[in-house]
Amino acid sequence: MNQASLIQRIDALLPQTQCGKCGHPGCRPYAEGIALGEAINKCPPGGTTTIIALADLLQVQPLPLDAPNGPVPPQIAFIREAECIGCTKCIQACPVDAIVGAAKQMHTVITDECTGCELCVAPCPVDCIDILPLAEPAASAQRQHADQFRERFEFRNARLAREEARRQAEREARAARAAQVQQSTATAPQDAVQAAIERVKAQKAATPSLSDQQKRLKIEAAMAQVALKRAEAKLEEYGTSDLRAQVAELRAANDKAQAALQAAMAVPPAQVDEAALKQAKIAAAMSRAQLSKAEKAFGDSPTDEQQAQLAELRAAVDQAQQRLDAAHGTPSPATEGEARLKQAKITLVSRRAELKGAEQRGASEAELAPLRQALADAESALHAAEDASGKQPPDLQRIDKRPVDPAVRALKTELAYARADVSKLERQADADPALLAQARERLARAELALAEQSPSP
Repeated sequence: MNQASLIQRIDALLPQTQCGKCGHPGCRPYAEGIALGEAINKCPPGGTTTIIALADLLQVQPLPLDAPNGPVPPQIAFIREAECIGCTKCIQACPVDAIVGAAKQMHTVITDECTGCELCVAPCPVDCIDILPLAEPAASAQRQHADQFRERFEFRNARLAREEARRQAEREARAARAAQVQQSTATAPQDAVQAAIERVKAQKAATPSLSDQQKRLKIEAAMAQVALKRAEAKLEEYGTSDLRAQVAELRAANDKAQAALQAAMAVPPAQVDEAALKQAKIAAAMSRAQLSKAEKAFGDSPTDEQQAQLAELRAAVDQAQQRLDAAHGTPSPATEGEARLKQAKITLVSRRAELKGAEQRGASEAELAPLRQALADAESALHAAEDASGKQPPDLQRIDKRPVDPAVRALKTELAYARADVSKLERQADADPALLAQARERLARAELALAEQSPSP
């Protein structure tokens, strides 16, 4: 019997668990070792049965099993899927590709392909793999799958060899390309490199940069186009008269936005003095920082003198912003409506800050009521300024509804505040029953007013 045939016959008697408990990286390497004279009693999964079969084949005396933990019965791995984090370490360790899954996805064991080798247990960082013993007849069935396990082990080794060869070829190709580039760079004249740099600079200089106004109009045109496409899709799906009217409105808004963008793009952007722009940015940032620092220092209740200082600082911020806009080449607000809109936004932010500060310091309901009313008035003023200036962008979230009427919007704002007050009082264990009743009455009035104002479906 030649050596190759002997190794093949020895390998056929081994259980093909590919567990490595014999000291070899698989059953085939152990068979080669036995053929060269290694002991036949080092296979715990095979146990006494495999030792006797090998002794009969080699015509030697059987030996007791040489394993500190004794024989290993037929077993399989089980992944507690709820605890699996998808690290793929067990997939890489499995010698027969019996575990399926993907990165950051749950893994599971193919029961009919698992040899019970236990190699997947150690790499698991969350210890979510159990080794379960098999009872009859599953135990006998696993031992009968030895040829199947051997084939899967050989296929996996061949796949790994192909992947390593591909990676090695890619590494060599990258190294060759790098050497070629390095050689060409070393031999190229320096003036060619300088010429390439000059060409890049010329291309940058030739490419016109967009002004702030052109960027804003480009964004508005894109938003209008998206809103129109969504509304047209809704109209095609449902075909209601409301959607048809809204599509017409959005189409007109889109045409207006596209025309404004084309007109703005036709005007070349003004040349910007980079030094002046940098100085204007620094001045604007410093003025805003001084205002913020003063507001924090004066607190929620500044004195008359402090209010005068705040007014001066706010005026300085506005002036610095105007200088920054001029340095950008952005014109200052040209219409009274735009100026009113800007002031309304500033007022709204101020009112919100005042109300938040009062709530944080635990102000009474009598103090909070006028602040809430002032905030509601500021929101109404902002809505009115938006409607007057025409700056309100298309509503991308509610493309299947009519535009919200300003009166309905104000009622919804009042309803939101009323609900918030009721919820806040109900969460307080020692809330004043009178205040709670008053808040609930306010909520009921807000709900009734909104129901009467809202159009019927």
